[in-house]
Amino acid sequence: MAELVFLNGDLEGDSFVLGSGRTVVGRQVGDLLVPDTEVSSIHAIISFERGGWYVMDLGSTNGVYVGEQMRLEARLKDGEELRLGKTRMRFRVVPSDSDQSGGIELDPATAETGPIARQGSVEATLDHRDPGEQVIDDLAPGRPNERVDTQKMKRADLVAAAAGADSVQITLEIVEGRDRGSVRRFKQESILIGRLNTDLVLRDSDVSRRHAIIEVFDATQVYLRDLNSTNGCRVNGDKVISARLQNGDELEIGRCVLRFSARALYSEES
Repeated sequence: MAELVFLNGDLEGDSFVLGSGRTVVGRQVGDLLVPDTEVSSIHAIISFERGGWYVMDLGSTNGVYVGEQMRLEARLKDGEELRLGKTRMRFRVVPSDSDQSGGIELDPATAETGPIARQGSVEATLDHRDPGEQVIDDLAPGRPNERVDTQKMKRADLVAAAAGADSVQITLEIVEGRDRGSVRRFKQESILIGRLNTDLVLRDSDVSRRHAIIEVFDATQVYLRDLNSTNGCRVNGDKVISARLQNGDELEIGRCVLRFSARALYSEES
């Protein structure tokens, strides 16, 4: 397990415990929200894989700095300093007998203004698969012990509530690729797509490890963003860096094609 200790800004002195899966960091969307105008809405991801901790830039405006160097991706060492926007954090490895769940520990003096440690509410179903296909558990584990500031709500929740909805369900049907015929459903505000350790794992060598991300603001405002992937993204045949999605759109990620739909959910459905 590891943690981030904030060295400056509104969160100075606070620490965020990183779970054993992945943590998305951003200003508006993510597991760890950082109140810094120079931090992008979705800025970076920190994950444990290949026996170590890694940070990866998710196409942010101002980049990710490890020490004094801007990095697209880097393996983190105990004690290294990270900078996102103007916010500086110290990465620390925590003894393994600590709780493995992601969460936040706030100084009581700043508890009212601290970041939100979000538990992504994810539902995935495999409606059907081709005979002989292997079922893959490709969803990041939940974090039941996270401490959440109940005085605040996630941006997606605020927008959905304003529209009378409780949440948004994203459906991605794989219409081409090794998992053709499967349907994945998500209820969360960011969906990371890639070949390894992402919300939606696509078994395709043309898909980058971190290929694209879907950002959900409400059922009518959902965006696909390419994460500097090797082979890019297409929506209905057009290559895009970022695109607003509509129901029925077909997303080409590597050699896989996904059919997209979104709908608002109300209390009786959520």
